[in-house]
Amino acid sequence: MTIKHIILTGTFILFSIFSFSKNATLKGKVINNTKYKEIQLQDLSYKTIETQKLDENGNFKFETTFNKFDFYLLILDKQNYTVFFPQPGEQTEITIDVKNIRNPKIINSVQSQLYYDYSSKVGSTRDENKRVEIVKKMIDENPSSPVCIFFVDILNTDNYYSYHKKLSNGLKAYSSNSLISDFISKTQNIKKLSVGNEAPDIALQNPEGKIVKLSSLRGNYVLIDFWASWCRPCRMENPNNVKLYEKYHDKGFEIYGVSLDRDKNAWLKAIKDDNLTWIHVSDLKFWQSEGAKIYNVKAIPHTVLLDKDGKIIANGLRGDSLAKKLKELFGE
Repeated sequence: MTIKHIILTGTFILFSIFSFSKNATLKGKVINNTKYKEIQLQDLSYKTIETQKLDENGNFKFETTFNKFDFYLLILDKQNYTVFFPQPGEQTEITIDVKNIRNPKIINSVQSQLYYDYSSKVGSTRDENKRVEIVKKMIDENPSSPVCIFFVDILNTDNYYSYHKKLSNGLKAYSSNSLISDFISKTQNIKKLSVGNEAPDIALQNPEGKIVKLSSLRGNYVLIDFWASWCRPCRMENPNNVKLYEKYHDKGFEIYGVSLDRDKNAWLKAIKDDNLTWIHVSDLKFWQSEGAKIYNVKAIPHTVLLDKDGKIIANGLRGDSLAKKLKELFGE
């Protein structure tokens, strides 16, 4: 190899390293806007990282640079926001149309564009079978794309566990990201949560601050009820649970309510207002609830019914289906 070749090769390597490690940036424009004066960059916990004023033409540029992949929100207000998923080296430009805020124009952000492309495809059909095929195609073609985690729940794990596993394996390079590491852990837990398996234990504080273990309820049929004061469907379901609890509690039926609340006062008020007299626990961590993580809870209300030995009988029973199952178990 000549000196010239060595110099050229070295230059290429240095350029490659520099290009790969270069931070991502974001600038953009808000159009059709007569209301908003600023835009915020937030993470998925709604923590504000940076706020920028919009100039007279709606332009903005964030000072924040991004040295790794992550998930971000671009907030105009609580109801109007869009998302941004940078990768190192991308110099992204985004145009946000206030009249069509969930479908911005993206230049140079691979993961963001993939997300919006598939959001449009999934959102344009209500046919569940077509939605399933769209997401299967997305994962088949992009098994290492982190934005796939926003769509994979369309594939139920009973029938499409292989897709969850494929995506989980493909995302290992992003496992330092908490959202992705949670998905990987949940995928690993799926088999543990199958009917017939022993239910994983939960140990959280009750409203008085005492740790109550799920396993302490052995000897009863137990409904683990994942809910929250802010969840309207949960609150609508509570009267059904109250009736069933009153009917079967003395016969050996217990409810272990795991709240995904953040506000303790709101949690306690909902317990009182809805007359929920069973066991309640929470770590007040919202969607980061340790109990929810253990049980792969992706939406609430969500229930898991256990037998007297702590083994899983059924998942997702509510209303009439829960009443029917309890009648079967208690013989009346």
